[in-house]
Amino acid sequence: MKRTSFRLRPWQKSDTTSLARYLNNKKIWDNCRDRLPFPYTEDDARTFIDYAVAQQGWNEFCIEIAGEAVGNISFMRGTDVERFNAEVGYWLAEPFWNQAIMGEALQEAMRIYGENSDIKRWFAQVYEGNRASMRVLEKVGFRQVAVLRKACFKNGDFMDLNYFECLKDEWTGK
Repeated sequence: MKRTSFRLRPWQKSDTTSLARYLNNKKIWDNCRDRLPFPYTEDDARTFIDYAVAQQGWNEFCIEIAGEAVGNISFMRGTDVERFNAEVGYWLAEPFWNQAIMGEALQEAMRIYGENSDIKRWFAQVYEGNRASMRVLEKVGFRQVAVLRKACFKNGDFMDLNYFECLKDEWTGK
């Protein structure tokens, strides 16, 4: 099977249409925070791209395949006493699921972000039932450190939150 190639790059205004098309997917929204709009429109895409472009440093990574924006990896820096932590968030368009793309993309984004920041620790939170996302994190070197029971309210129900972490100085970049 031929491997799908991708590249990571900053977001561009020209990504509006593909971002709106691919992120307007309930299966993706079901595994994201409610602050992500659904349905996801081109206005929402423009708002996000304006935000991503205005950021100091590169902390929003567009995943491009065949000239289209098909995913995102973000690093949300902590504040105050947690300022050396970064929360990792990501999504990938459904046509590219189960092709090992996200694991490779996340590893590359962590390398770039890690080399260009003074963070000491990455962490990620995954809703119960999202085994694919948990496997991605484990594959790139995160370890599950907690299950926060009934910590999230999504789609009218309480669910567990799986908490993963990866220390920068222990990360091998598998």
